[in-house]
Formats: sequence, C-alpha cells, structure tokens
Amino acid sequence: MEASQAKGKTSNQGRGKNKRYWTYEEDAVLIIYLHELSCDPKWKCENGFKNGYMNRLEEMILQPRIKHWSEKYSTLAEMLSISGFGWDVEKKMLQVDKAVFDEWVKTHKKAKGLFGVPFIHYETLAEIYAKDKATGDASESFVDAIEDMDQEIDKQSLNIESDDDLNSTHSDTYSSISQSGKRPMNQDKG
Repeated sequence: MEASQAKGKTSNQGRGKNKRYWTYEEDAVLIIYLHELSCDPKWKCENGFKNGYMNRLEEMILQPRIKHWSEKYSTLAEMLSISGFGWDVEKKMLQVDKAVFDEWVKTHKKAKGLFGVPFIHYETLAEIYAKDKATGDASESFVDAIEDMDQEIDKQSLNIESDDDLNSTHSDTYSSISQSGKRPMNQDKG
C-alpha cells in the first residue's frame, strides 16, 4: 500500500474517486467497536449484524469523542472567562501561571491535563458550542436576542389588535346573516 493510502488520504483515480483509505489506527478502532457490537445479542445475527447496527456503531464511536471535545471546550471557555487566564493564538494553548492553574484544578477536576497542552480546535469548537456563535458588528448576545424576540411579539400583538378592529367592522356587517347556518324561514306563510 502506498504511503498516501496509509495516512487516510483520498484517491483521485478510478471508479468512486472519493474513496478514502483508512489508517491502521482507524481500522483498529473500528474493529474494536465491531467486536463489542458482535458480543451484544441485540445486534448480532447469523451472518453479521441486524438492521440498524451502523447507527449504533456511529453512536459508539462518535458520541464519546464529541462529549470529550464539548467538555474540554466548556472547561477552557470557563477558564478563559476568569481573570488571570489567557489564550495563546499561535501555540493554541492556555496561558496561565502554573500556580494559578493548580489552584483552579483543585475545584475544577475537568481542567486537569489542560496546562501546557495545545488545543488546536478551540476556535472551531467555539463556533460550534459557544452560546453566541456569531461574531462582528451584526452579532447579538443571548439577552439581545430575547429582547428582540419580545419586541417582535409586541409588534405582532399590536398588528393582531389592529386586525381585530378591522374585523369588528366587518363582523357587524355579517352579523345580520343567520348564525345557525340555516336559511331563515319564510314568514309570509303562516
């Protein structure tokens, strides 16, 4: 196998040009989870796996990693909101005195292991997990968004009230029509 194939690269030739070659490590992880799934009688059948096993396999592989990233991001974001903690954009790592970090870790166990370790995906995860994903002049905070929603609701209720005023004049016109939906009886017959 070529070196490019061993690194999980994509092939640009032949049928199915978007084929991706897996690394040895990726294969090893997949096989571990397939084996775990095969030990579960809920998913194992005579010649392989029952329908829906791929969704379960995705959950087994992806959910722990996504949870890991979410927790690490939340921990870093919390630290960065505190005075004394900073972010080194070039090194992609937390900037803080070791003594300050050690004190923080005593009460925040999830921060353990984050000192002096690059976290290269922090900015991207901030876009994914941050409460306010937008940046720049057009961005708004959560509080601003709620206030805007309240103002829109107020405007809509004013529009509804003005529509009710218009409808009340129309309803007076239509009130002379029988409300039961039946035709009025001819009163000449008696």
